[in-house]
Amino acid sequence: MTPSPPGKPGIRPLLTFFAVLACVVAAAIAAGLLPRLSHQRVLVAAADTVKDQKPVVIASAARLAPSKDSIDLPGDLQAMVESPIFARADGYLKSRNVDIGDRVKAGQLMAEIETPELDRQIDQARATLAQSQATLKELQADITLSRANLNLAQVTLDRWAHLSIKGAVSKQDLDQRQADFDVKKAQTEHAEATLATAQETINASAANVKRLQEMKGFASVTAPFDGIVTARNVDIGTLINAGNTSASKEMFRVAKITPLRIFVNVPQAYVQEIHSGQTAELRVQERPGQIFAARITNISDSLDAASRAMLVILETPNPTGALYPGMYAQVHIAAANSKPLLRVPGDTVMITTNGPRLAIVGAGNVVHFRSVTLGEDLGSEVEILSGLNPGELVISNPSDTVQEGAIVEVRAR
Repeated sequence: MTPSPPGKPGIRPLLTFFAVLACVVAAAIAAGLLPRLSHQRVLVAAADTVKDQKPVVIASAARLAPSKDSIDLPGDLQAMVESPIFARADGYLKSRNVDIGDRVKAGQLMAEIETPELDRQIDQARATLAQSQATLKELQADITLSRANLNLAQVTLDRWAHLSIKGAVSKQDLDQRQADFDVKKAQTEHAEATLATAQETINASAANVKRLQEMKGFASVTAPFDGIVTARNVDIGTLINAGNTSASKEMFRVAKITPLRIFVNVPQAYVQEIHSGQTAELRVQERPGQIFAARITNISDSLDAASRAMLVILETPNPTGALYPGMYAQVHIAAANSKPLLRVPGDTVMITTNGPRLAIVGAGNVVHFRSVTLGEDLGSEVEILSGLNPGELVISNPSDTVQEGAIVEVRAR
């Protein structure tokens, strides 16, 4: 029997090594691929779930503005009349009868000024008047004498003229009597003119005395109207200069606070809803729970170029004086809308290159984008002039998932 030939040395271990290596590689591939395939299946399932899930949107219905709307605006309270009081006479403050916060009546004595210089001027004016009156008496006596001399000269001239006609006297004697008459006449006319001048001087002196006496009357400072003293800048002994020049000092300031005026700047959007005689309500933070009645009395009928607002003035009676000038108030005005407009929340409007648009939820919760015309921006709401119907649902802050024709899940605002 012939023995089989021996195999080639080293081939079997090599084949065993490659077989083992192939098993290891296959096991590694299987170990890495299976989790990846499982994760991929999870992602595909999640994507399918998201694809089937509807976007959730917050929507609200477009509403018509109420037939009666209100305007709340800030206002400044000011006194009906507030006047500074200056002295009309120079001197020193002799007495002061009122202080800041005191209520005064018209004609009430507020202070007295001591006027020594004015008193001396009055004495001098009275002396001048008395001197002029004495001079007038002298002139009246002189004119009486002049008129008597004139009458005598007239009688003498007439007598000599009669004698001259008969030839009893010469022409020269007649001319002399005529000249004497003319002199007496001129003297009388001069005396009459001097008397008239003296009379005018007396009138001027009397007027000056009256003026100074009236100035003396201003030494008593009185209230010009019923009100409250809001400022007092002088005290006893203060040097007082008359007038309201730079050298003068304001003595008092009096404000009339019944009624009070309220100055309000009304925006252009509400100008057409404001008219004279319209009533309003006034609220002041420092008077909680109290509502004060007011009424529009004046309208400027002109808008400020910077603020585009119109000045409106109201009055409130303020009978108890609870309101003070300078207070900040909130004015509530009821205004009637001539044509109610649609309003939507301000966060529903999208400003695009093609103009303002709204995302509207239609039938079947399908989204449609629509162009609209905006009206007044009221802050939290915006007026819509066209492009929208009452009751239509508009989406607030639409996200990128909200596309034309998308079906959404609607939640109320």
